[in-house]
Amino acid sequence: MNDDLPLSSNGPAYTTEQARDGVPLSYVGEKLANAIEALNSHARRHPEQLDELLTTMHYLLVAHLGLNNMLAKANDRTLAVRMLSADLDELDRWLQLVQREGDVQGLANVE
Repeated sequence: MNDDLPLSSNGPAYTTEQARDGVPLSYVGEKLANAIEALNSHARRHPEQLDELLTTMHYLLVAHLGLNNMLAKANDRTLAVRMLSADLDELDRWLQLVQREGDVQGLANVE
């Protein structure tokens, strides 16, 4: 096996196997994506509030990436600033990438 190949898109994050019955996780992911879009829209309308919105965007991104088993991507310290100031097309491409490459069910276990 190649040790250079990243096997976990969560990096060293805490993970656990869970069985659940409830609201579909894809629905939760959709609502988090909507919140990220709404915060981005607010930040673009009010750029003077960018610094005040960074922490909120950071936690939304961590939650969204964690839900999609892509938590290692949240280590990018520029991500919150980039997503707050992204134009609508850039933000939509990023959200689509997370949806396409992510795994809310945790089924993409390569071990």
